[in-house]
Amino acid sequence: MKKQYLQFTALSFCFILFSFAAAKAQVKLPQEPNKREADLLELVKLDKTIKLDIRYARTDNFVGKVVYPQARAFLQRPAAEAVVRVHRELKKKGLGIVIFDGYRPWSITKLFWEVTPDDKRKFVANPKTGSRHNRGCAVDLSIYDLKTGKLVPMPSDFDEFTERASPDYKGGSEEETRNRDLLRKLMETEGFTVNANEWWHFDFKDWQSYAIYDISFDDAGTLDDKPKKPKIEERKDYKKFFDDAGVTGGIYVYDLKKNIYTIYDRKRMDTGFVPASTSKIIHSLIFLDSGAVADENETLKWDGTRRSVEAWNKDHSLRTALPVSAVWFYTEVSKRVGQERMQKYYDSVGYGNRSTNGFGTDYWNNGNLRVTPREQIEFLVKFHQNRLPFSPQVISIVKDIMTEEKTGKYVLRAKTGWSDSFTPQVGWWVGYVERASGEVYFFATEIDIKKDEDAAKRKEITRNILKSLNILE
Repeated sequence: MKKQYLQFTALSFCFILFSFAAAKAQVKLPQEPNKREADLLELVKLDKTIKLDIRYARTDNFVGKVVYPQARAFLQRPAAEAVVRVHRELKKKGLGIVIFDGYRPWSITKLFWEVTPDDKRKFVANPKTGSRHNRGCAVDLSIYDLKTGKLVPMPSDFDEFTERASPDYKGGSEEETRNRDLLRKLMETEGFTVNANEWWHFDFKDWQSYAIYDISFDDAGTLDDKPKKPKIEERKDYKKFFDDAGVTGGIYVYDLKKNIYTIYDRKRMDTGFVPASTSKIIHSLIFLDSGAVADENETLKWDGTRRSVEAWNKDHSLRTALPVSAVWFYTEVSKRVGQERMQKYYDSVGYGNRSTNGFGTDYWNNGNLRVTPREQIEFLVKFHQNRLPFSPQVISIVKDIMTEEKTGKYVLRAKTGWSDSFTPQVGWWVGYVERASGEVYFFATEIDIKKDEDAAKRKEITRNILKSLNILE
């Protein structure tokens, strides 16, 4: 980045970083209708001759500091495949594509906004609305010479905040203009539109179909890998934990890093059970994402009807209703969403058997909706990795509300579930543990509840087993 563009001192950059971290929770992303699940592909895996020049992974960028942990570029599958077609057309001319940036986590967009002066903000996206980079449907790129490996001349440098950056700038040399217009013509042929202020920035036609994501590059890099079949280790000795508690059931613990399930009762692992209040995880995401509630603090007035759980008999917001499983709150807000939209969310996420039969009541307790312990864990993995089709802000809020325990060594996020509409009654405890050392462990415990006292055994058994695995202390 040339000196006349935009530079910051190390001191001011550090100050902004601290301010950004403190203010991040205050930024409210707009509520969006349901979007597609991320399907990010790494461009160099599609064609190794695509060149990377990821300046945000270096210091020669407008921030003047490294902001990407890795020099990698991703796009949603249709956009990525379109870029590859442009690259192959250029190769016929002895040229090729060089990528400056592709998918960008939302948190980086927030940082760029914070460090950019007001008079230059037309060149960066407002985090309140998000960037098309955040959706994986925007790419910053140029052309390079296949023989020399050098960039071809363009009217301006990448991220140059001047009039020369305009795709319609008339002051460039004949060669610069020809190269810029060639790139634009080929990209437009493949469904891209050039940004009004930046000749290098192109938005893919389907960008509105995708959500604003905050997926890390590490997680994005695994989305296009063929999933490896997890190893399953059965622990029949765990029967003792259930026997000591006087209940029957199963437990399923998944080590994300090692891709290993440690389980007891293999048969239950793929058996569908009514999710009961564990469904309040996805329902909370839906409520916020759809705008059925303004935010996690919007309060609904209690109707005065006394219900069996004393904690339900009061006014509730999402923040207070989720921990105590206030059924009336979730029933009423579900009606705001409507069955048709609820069904679309279920289908997009692939939640259990996706049934909304009995909508208008607490159908997640007594209807046909079913989810297996394995599906509970697979959903939670995507939730943890911000891979679900909900905005990062929405996911962050629900994660916060779900936090049950936080120590210097780990964070535990979880949700209980209990349905008395079946015999035996269905009891769940599902969640995950993030260790400070970086490991993440997911669990789904499902037991048969035959008397009220059994409900407490869900957590008791799970905690004892997680302690035996040195996951909890």
